Amino acid sequence: MRRLCLLGLALAAGCSDALEQTSSSGQVIAVVNSNHTVSFVAAADLSVRTVDLQAGGAAITAAGRGSTVVVPLGSADSVAVINNAGLCTTGLCVRPVVVFPLARGSGATGVVIEDDSIAWVANPKLNTVTRLNFLSGDTASFPVGVYPQAVALVRGRLFVANGNVVNGAPMGPSWLSSLPCCGGSSVDSIPLSGANARFLAVGDDSLLYVVNSGHPTRGDGKLSIVDPASRTELAVINGLGEAPGAAAFHPSGRVLISSASDGILEVNTLTRSVTRGPGQGLKPGGDGVTGLAIDQGGRVYALDASACTSPGVVHVLSAPPDYDELRAVAVGVCPSATALADVP
Repeated sequence: MRRLCLLGLALAAGCSDALEQTSSSGQVIAVVNSNHTVSFVAAADLSVRTVDLQAGGAAITAAGRGSTVVVPLGSADSVAVINNAGLCTTGLCVRPVVVFPLARGSGATGVVIEDDSIAWVANPKLNTVTRLNFLSGDTASFPVGVYPQAVALVRGRLFVANGNVVNGAPMGPSWLSSLPCCGGSSVDSIPLSGANARFLAVGDDSLLYVVNSGHPTRGDGKLSIVDPASRTELAVINGLGEAPGAAAFHPSGRVLISSASDGILEVNTLTRSVTRGPGQGLKPGGDGVTGLAIDQGGRVYALDASACTSPGVVHVLSAPPDYDELRAVAVGVCPSATALADVP
């Protein structure tokens, strides 16, 4: 498959064998685009295949497990399920996508996949989470907190980030809801110090990292570190600026956080301090970053929406702290989220 080496990057060195030595064979990075498509970037050779979601709505998150990718469709109150990680012949992938409806008026934001048939979806408009069997389409809903926006599975429990947002504005500190992943009725509440909890990441240290985007224009973004065993907030790291976005845990012990204004922000989990804050973020291509993924080789994939006026770009970077740009790959318009999956 022809490799794409764009934006004036080194045409020979950029496509060298050195890149392949750190790649993850069979792994693909699913990139959710605003034009109702998902671009699958192969980690091995950075070739791209595109899947049409065949549905409306505004997809802003995704989750992957094995060869399955699940994409919540926001206001469309539904979820798109892509099987076989976009595997097809050439061009626009025509492999069917299954779209499952959720409760009317529920919304569909954060998602996590539990196993080979079950996914959990946050429903901010109904203050619930939906347990979806993405093989049969069966659903069950469970009440949680106010305006749930993200979900994660740790230690056999589901954790839900409740933004505590009403009419677009945070109404006070956020909190996590925690319930058994089998859908039991026992729900714990874990108070957080920040406002508008929007994104969750599970670390290799088995801790839960919560990105609190804060209040609009106040620049009060924070990162909460939560122990899922004791179900307590262990630490709060301030200084993430205006509306920090989705996070990814890097094997080096860093939490990388996307920022549309500042690029890649960075928190050292060993010292629990901000090592790249606002004004010091890495901006590949000179632009902000709308999403992040990390492959099994430790490379970083940073989404660049390019002002959403032309096809977006995925900047493939070496591991921190260097973040050397290895390649830039064109994807769909206005990429907003990523998920990891495998090609069978």
